[in-house]
Amino acid sequence: MPVGAGSARPAVLQSVLELGATDRRMPAEQAIREVVGVAQTAEECGFHRFWVAEHHASLDAVSSAPAVLIAHVAACTERIRVGAGGVMLPNYAPYAVAEQFATLGALHPGRIDLGVGRSSGGTGAHSKLLEAALRRDPRAALEFPALIDELMGFLDAPTRAQTPIEPDRPTLHLSPRVASPAPVYVLGTSENGARTAAERSLPFVYGLHLGQSKCRPAAVERYRATFDPGPRDALPYVIASLNVLCAGSDDEAEQLALHTACNAVRRRTWTALGESPDKAREEFLTRKVLEDQQVVHGGRSTVMEGIERVAKTLDVDEIMLVPFDLTGTGRGRTLRMLTGRQAPTLAVAAAT
Repeated sequence: MPVGAGSARPAVLQSVLELGATDRRMPAEQAIREVVGVAQTAEECGFHRFWVAEHHASLDAVSSAPAVLIAHVAACTERIRVGAGGVMLPNYAPYAVAEQFATLGALHPGRIDLGVGRSSGGTGAHSKLLEAALRRDPRAALEFPALIDELMGFLDAPTRAQTPIEPDRPTLHLSPRVASPAPVYVLGTSENGARTAAERSLPFVYGLHLGQSKCRPAAVERYRATFDPGPRDALPYVIASLNVLCAGSDDEAEQLALHTACNAVRRRTWTALGESPDKAREEFLTRKVLEDQQVVHGGRSTVMEGIERVAKTLDVDEIMLVPFDLTGTGRGRTLRMLTGRQAPTLAVAAAT
């Protein structure tokens, strides 16, 4: 059900971003099956698109190869758009990404999206090791706008044949040739990302679900104000990603959210310190996770109001929901509850 149904505000589309989150005890094979199950639920519930993230060197996620996962998810669904949310472009040669998504577009015409970001997809102490393992230039993030330009040159059907890597070298064609290349979306958490998208006539995906991202209407306002329509008279388009957890009541959702956040705290603290935090600190950090990641949780009406509030504040065209749960069952349950397809109540131990 679209945000704003029954209100004066025009409905905005709703989509799903899948982080591939998993309990470390869960086999990877099962975790990937659960990702597919969430995608099938999203399609059944009428969501517009289903994207998968890119995370590396993590024991808590199975989304390290988004193009491969997208191919599998698209093959296991029928109608829903499937894409990357996103490919971390500085990790790759733009031509390789263009080939991958041209192939995906040939396999699943009209259903593939390509969101691109600038980070490495790693966190904390592993960042330097990851950059080395990926052969990623430490300055690559600064070249993100140029990498997008190169990628667009290869993907853009009318100019594909006129895009040499160097002016004095022969033209490089993209294979396979597809009539409609995957549309490109720019992911970001700041005005810099918004500007990069606006200058290139591209949609902007505001990563509100990320801990370091705060609700900054100014970034979206600047994007719309400075948007360049380009030769195709494109219109500005804004998506905001948002952590959500929906349950049968506000109290039940609170316990489920605390449970997931507490697991995150325990994993991070154990990784950093080699030991679990004391009870008081664990409770403080658990609440802080929910606050920092701006998790909208509650019964259906509470979550819908929260989604509506974000949609109004940021003036978005689309909301991309990030179900806040470590299990596919829990993530699918949130999607079903939000669309009125109620799922069975889950029993969960209190987090504190």
